[in-house]
Amino acid sequence: MNTEESIKSFPENREPNYLTPKDRLSIQMRLNRIEGQVRGVQRQMVRDEYCDQILNQVEAIHSALNAVGIMLMSNHLKSYAASTDLKNSDSIAQEMLKTLFMLINRKDEEK
Repeated sequence: MNTEESIKSFPENREPNYLTPKDRLSIQMRLNRIEGQVRGVQRQMVRDEYCDQILNQVEAIHSALNAVGIMLMSNHLKSYAASTDLKNSDSIAQEMLKTLFMLINRKDEEK
């Protein structure tokens, strides 16, 4: 599914900005840091550095991307739960987040 198809699949009445300005800034800062880490790995490759050092940085990038994904998913789930007429929307969002954390941890263990 490309970006256009993905956008079209969303309901027409959804709120486009579910991130608070503070969360948006935090995510942007994390992405900027990740960008710097990726550039650092590129420099390490050019300098032909030892593989363990490069792999350590790749793992740090992976963890940082997981953290961004968790923040985005958390905000998305909370906004979805808040926009529905379901009772106990916070407990629903927390349960979904617990499942998400479990899935991410499983992927890390499969390495």
